[in-house]
Amino acid sequence: MHDSHTRHVRRVLIAALSAVLLVLATAIPAWAMRVTFVRHAESAANAAGVIDTKVPGPELSPLGQQQAEAIAAELAAAGFDGFYVSSMQRTLLTAQPTLDLLGNPAYETLPGLREISAGIFEGSSEDEGLGRIGYALAPITWMLGARFLPVIGGEDGNSFDARVDGALRHIADNGDENAVVFSHGATIMFWVMMNVDNPDFGLMLSHQLDNTEQVVIEGSPDEGWTLVSWAGRPVSPNPSLPVKLFVNVRDLVVAPQTALYNIGRAFASGDVAALAQAVRDGVVDVVSAVVRFVPDTVRDIVDEFRPAPKVENDLEKDLEDDFQVANVHRVAAVTGTGTGTGTDTVTDGADSENDGDADPLESPKDKKRNGATDLSDGNKVVPGDKVTEPVKGDDALAEKQATEEEAEPAAQPEPGPEDSDDDAGDDDAGASEPAAA
Repeated sequence: MHDSHTRHVRRVLIAALSAVLLVLATAIPAWAMRVTFVRHAESAANAAGVIDTKVPGPELSPLGQQQAEAIAAELAAAGFDGFYVSSMQRTLLTAQPTLDLLGNPAYETLPGLREISAGIFEGSSEDEGLGRIGYALAPITWMLGARFLPVIGGEDGNSFDARVDGALRHIADNGDENAVVFSHGATIMFWVMMNVDNPDFGLMLSHQLDNTEQVVIEGSPDEGWTLVSWAGRPVSPNPSLPVKLFVNVRDLVVAPQTALYNIGRAFASGDVAALAQAVRDGVVDVVSAVVRFVPDTVRDIVDEFRPAPKVENDLEKDLEDDFQVANVHRVAAVTGTGTGTGTDTVTDGADSENDGDADPLESPKDKKRNGATDLSDGNKVVPGDKVTEPVKGDDALAEKQATEEEAEPAAQPEPGPEDSDDDAGDDDAGASEPAAA
């Protein structure tokens, strides 16, 4: 009985601790790094127009040396904290001018960054013909999720992705936040499109990377990657709905392929512990991909068709209301229909002086206002109205009317019958006096 109670308490504590750790893990922002891929400068094989993927490969052409020198100042000013090259010498020769400008900082050679093996297409034309098509055909299927297909005589998409992933994980483990990687055209283009969450396949068709051009990504090996720019062109981090749905399907079909590849490697090694680890990780990855697929897809569709929230600009609304009320007071002041209080109030009720008739100048928006509007400061004029004299409120109008009344002569009463003689005498006396000059 005591042992059963102890096990129950232990399970409760473990569950509570797991929940706490999960909350803490989701509260901590994911660490992200920036990686700038740089395609090497023109090699002798590029100048000859042939595919050459053997290690260490050819050196740079004279034009390639000039290209490496030309890009050095730009790269040296980018503030990179990690420098990496592939095991093919053309990448180190491209990086060397930049390293020289920076005082030759340390760099690392990562074999996983090498070019995609051409297999039987080695030495074929890289610009035209069957060799170019055959070399690119398998990597294109990798982008679409069929990573199990190999380049004939070369590697398949799983092994290619695994070696580049390993190189980037090594860079992340070094703690670099802004690393530069000198690599190869096919390696950069296909790995990026196979792995980022916002792939743009149109870029592969419209602008394949030229020598020394760059691709920038952000993210981490654990959290995934986002494409930032391609050959200097910024790429939106928010792809269209078809791209989002494609990425969901891609991740779903890639998970079992990766799991089987890792299990096969562990089995070939003969390490039982590694095999058990690969099986366990593979099951978790596949189940996670399946579990995420439906909610991710539903969320992407809902977000696409959800109406954008209407953001009302309170300042614009207040200004519009003020213009409406200012128009009412201005017209009322000019026509003499104001209250004379200086703080006329627009109300919902009937006008007491008009026996319930609504103010014809009152707009529907004015009728919704319950408070008074003070226009004593007033320079509020509706655009398009012609104003001959500035109106500063009902107080100013009252003062103006008083001044006009003082300037007018007082009206003379008509003489009555009882004083007609006296008035006549006075008129005669006034007529005998000379007029003032």
